[in-house]
Amino acid sequence: MRAVRAWVAAHPWTARALLYGSAILLGLPWAFSVVMTGTMRRPAEPLPAGWSEVALRSADGLALRAALRAGDPARPAFVIAHGLGDTLDSFLPLGSAFATRSHTVLAVDLRGHGGSEGGLTTLGGLEQRDVTAGMEHLRQQGLARSGLVLFGFSMGAVAALHAAADQPDVKAVVAECPYDTYRDTIAHHAKLFYGLPRWLPLIPMAIRVAEWRAGFDADAIDSLAAARRIRAPLFLIVDGLDRRMPESVVRRILDAHPGPKELWVADGVDHVGAQFHAEYPARVAAFLTTAAVWTAP
Repeated sequence: MRAVRAWVAAHPWTARALLYGSAILLGLPWAFSVVMTGTMRRPAEPLPAGWSEVALRSADGLALRAALRAGDPARPAFVIAHGLGDTLDSFLPLGSAFATRSHTVLAVDLRGHGGSEGGLTTLGGLEQRDVTAGMEHLRQQGLARSGLVLFGFSMGAVAALHAAADQPDVKAVVAECPYDTYRDTIAHHAKLFYGLPRWLPLIPMAIRVAEWRAGFDADAIDSLAAARRIRAPLFLIVDGLDRRMPESVVRRILDAHPGPKELWVADGVDHVGAQFHAEYPARVAAFLTTAAVWTAP
């Protein structure tokens, strides 16, 4: 220890450079991992009339809040998954539209959002367990005897794609603005928001810290691989003004899916804005009809 002090006293500027360099080397990846795993939690709202609150439990033990409108078990049941920083409450009007046709609808607060436990996000990776918990609840309650339809938005779209893989009772999947792979979307967002080049070592270092902090495998979050394993019809939606998940990214998922499949570019809307597009109801209804999910009320 005395020798170290003597060296520092003899080389003060070098010692400072090493100290500051180490702080940057360790601090920046940690700081970026905090941004990558932050949930931006919004509080849950009281449920409107016709909806009942349901307590779910994810496979890794988190208590999850969900909202249910039970319908006719002879019709496919819908599961809705929101995006980052949002809650199930934003999508209850959409769920109500499905419920008017006697479909059961379950909307889930993903981990770290609304009324669900958890403090970190994996942008759809572990969140697939939350969607799966909703699917399993409907199965156990006898409300999914005619199959399941998954609706996901952004992070929720990625979770829905992964949850639908290899599930024979999934009848259709609708995914708005999903990303392709975790590593690619982090690199894309680092360039988009911070001007950081893809080759910068900071990006994989931050991902590694995020994996350690949130307990997930970044390489397992791959919407292309998930799409290859989905046998249900897939409807992908691109928000025309969305720079975060542009058409080129969503088309990679489309190309991976074996079909039947469809892609719609909702012109003039930004991220997760398609449901406010004038063509949205007709586009969704046409897809669900083709997928043999939509029937007369």
